Amino acid sequence: MSLSFRNYRSETLSHSHDDFHQIIVSHHGVLDLDVEGAGGEVRGRQIAFVPAGARHAYRAQGMNRFLVIDLDANLAAQAGIEQLWQRAGGGAYLSITHDVRLGELETLLGAIPRSRPVSPFDRDVPITPTSPLFLSPGSSPSKSYNAVSLNHRPPYPPVLAFLADLLRHAGRGGGRRYGANAVGAIPPRLLRVMEWAAARLNEPVSVAQMAQIAALSESALFAAFERHVGCAPMRWLGLTRLDCGRDLLATANNRESIADIARQVGFQDQAAFSRAFSRRFACAPGQFRKQCRQH
Repeated sequence: MSLSFRNYRSETLSHSHDDFHQIIVSHHGVLDLDVEGAGGEVRGRQIAFVPAGARHAYRAQGMNRFLVIDLDANLAAQAGIEQLWQRAGGGAYLSITHDVRLGELETLLGAIPRSRPVSPFDRDVPITPTSPLFLSPGSSPSKSYNAVSLNHRPPYPPVLAFLADLLRHAGRGGGRRYGANAVGAIPPRLLRVMEWAAARLNEPVSVAQMAQIAALSESALFAAFERHVGCAPMRWLGLTRLDCGRDLLATANNRESIADIARQVGFQDQAAFSRAFSRRFACAPGQFRKQCRQH
């Protein structure tokens, strides 16, 4: 079993996996998904349960971040997860009753004990939330994500409890397509400020500027981020800068120096970028780039 945060791009991709189910939960953004001909979206409070063996195609709309859980089919049956899914309607699209926020997900992933540093391609060793980028076999930078791998480990109670809670209170979503202002979706004014800030990662960005773009007071901006994103605005911005830096380092044809990449994503110097990168991914930028190019 593995948990991962994934950022998808707009090109359409498709595949299937025979030995594990996949549960996809939106943190923010929209994922167009087609599971064996049943089309729908993952967004807001609509999640997806992709059964093992089901062919599925997907593409994202705009900025996005999703929690993806790859759950061994045998474990799902033993732990009662399949039964809860069937009780919820057994469809590819399920509606849940509450928002899933960044802070909750990072707390969940943070409950996994820290292990030794590993290669981003080592699937059989537990990876902490701050570990190097994990790429599944055959994946590309467009499918990059941070992962917590639980392969060959006993069922981890917080993860299974999280899944059970989601499915216990879920109902069949029928693949319906929500409108832009769906309950549980990030409000347009927050999306606007997030897109504005993401386009200016190499510039100084202040809370005051973000509040002005969102047409909110600073206190209201903090409250909105905490409610819909699960963390403070500058925390979100810092994570976005590091994720962007990670993607640039993972790009095979990018020959820019680490110092140049650090400046592109808003760090004053390479040392500050390296410290923050190492804290988040448990791997120095140079080591991470070397690992990516060895595979």
